Amino acid sequence: MSKSYLAIPKGNILKMEQDLKKDELIKYVILNDQLATLYVSDDFEEKNLNNIKSIAWWQRSAPMSTLIKITNNVKQGESVTIAAGTDYVYTNPYLTISGKKNIIVIIDSGIDYLHPDFINEDGTSKIIAIWDQNLDTGKPPEGIFFGTEFNREEINEAIKNKDGSLTTDTIGTGTIVAGICCGYGNKIPAYKGVAIDSELLVIKLKEYKDTYCEGKINYQHADFLAAIKYAIDIWKKQDNLMIINLTVGLRSAAIMLATFLDSFSDLKKSGIIVVGGAGNEGNTDIHYEGNAKGINDKQDIIIQVGEQINLDIVLCTTGPDKIGASLISPSGELSYVIQYSPEYYLYRGRFNIEDTKYEMRFIYPWLETGNQELVINLIDIKPGIWTLRILPEYIVNGNYDIYLPNKNLISPDTRFIDPNSSSTITLCATTENIITIGCYNDKTDSIWIGSSKGPVKNRMIKPDIVAPGVDIISTYINGTYNTATGTGVSTSIVCGVISLLVEYFKTQSFYSKTSLFTETIKTYLMLGASKKDIYTYPNISGGYGNLDLKQTIIQIANNLE
Repeated sequence: MSKSYLAIPKGNILKMEQDLKKDELIKYVILNDQLATLYVSDDFEEKNLNNIKSIAWWQRSAPMSTLIKITNNVKQGESVTIAAGTDYVYTNPYLTISGKKNIIVIIDSGIDYLHPDFINEDGTSKIIAIWDQNLDTGKPPEGIFFGTEFNREEINEAIKNKDGSLTTDTIGTGTIVAGICCGYGNKIPAYKGVAIDSELLVIKLKEYKDTYCEGKINYQHADFLAAIKYAIDIWKKQDNLMIINLTVGLRSAAIMLATFLDSFSDLKKSGIIVVGGAGNEGNTDIHYEGNAKGINDKQDIIIQVGEQINLDIVLCTTGPDKIGASLISPSGELSYVIQYSPEYYLYRGRFNIEDTKYEMRFIYPWLETGNQELVINLIDIKPGIWTLRILPEYIVNGNYDIYLPNKNLISPDTRFIDPNSSSTITLCATTENIITIGCYNDKTDSIWIGSSKGPVKNRMIKPDIVAPGVDIISTYINGTYNTATGTGVSTSIVCGVISLLVEYFKTQSFYSKTSLFTETIKTYLMLGASKKDIYTYPNISGGYGNLDLKQTIIQIANNLE
């Protein structure tokens, strides 16, 4: 089951579920009353989904990548304590907060649950559960047909027996972000995390290899959304606040009305807070921005392609504009010209000299933006200079954006010749229901060059704030420590800080369980953020400023008077 789709029902999702069973599409997950994911074999013809009348909308699941780069630089790395400024909390006699009774969700590569920094004084684990989507040796979570769930009792027993075979983190990014959020520092106290008494819920995402480039691992949007469902299901059974840490991302986007995360109504409720990395595409040449002056303004965009297996190219417009396209291969072969059609049609073709197949889709309007999305999938693409020729059909303002996949999934040599670094926020982090975090470099006292930039053109400024995220020291696989860089590191620091802030809220007389919304916490983080006089805030690189734990607590205290 290597292909997956997202499906929205026409009316009652139970009717759609009945129709899926009739068509023998029995591998699915009902995520909520508005969304399901479908899992099919590689030879499945997706046009068959058009024949299921209870499906109002469907689209293919997209690859996701990590927002973290492991840097192997412990000697020159920075501790979480210094990066997050937590000495203000842990050395202050008037503050006794440490993130108690809060759960931080890690959706990444898993965790080294035997690492001492995740083990309590009594020998039990601070992990309440692990869902390993890659393992089918045990029982999956309720309502989900794949993976294996391990409860706290099973994890504790494994720790007691020093048994590391339940589930493993072979990549290390999941273990790193877990330690940043709430590692105890049991092995090396100087390397403790932010909110040391917070608990963890860990989802190890299913891994897919060689999607775009040989040897590179990606995740899938469908599995990620299933992880969100699982976290919400656990939250409903708990009496604790939950902070969901998004350290993986979809491709970048310039315009977004709503993402599939918005279909989860529980994410808008008090007691569950979502924090996401802005993306690591600030200097990666994966975005092109242009303007078509009219329907006769044919333009050629040059794409240099390195050693790739496959490649996706996505063209988005603004407003009601429609722009068709064709693709020219390095040898000069021309693809079909794809243009708007009221009927959804999949164009398939082949470049004979390069022996490269292609699929082209023109979606108008696309559900998540309300505008056009034109997608070109190239299979077995060959290196060289490829040309995307845009062919305007209907132009009001003419602005358009073109994206390649996230850079860490493709060849270093694959790029736009004339790129634009703005509007590179990862798609999941574009919504207002997420606290979007960019990456700050403490070593240079500046924005990290790779941190994705806004704006999201029909929303407020993104990112919301920035936080340290360059060469941060944290827990690593096999009981060791390592350093990592990226907006996934920054968002992990912020998740720990939020856990501290939430506990501080709980100590106040005004506190009630109905007062802890994502937007509330976001506002306080913005108010407390430090700002430099030489910049105007908010801005597309730094949002409303740099994370400042001390000033944020002071802002909260001032507003309680």
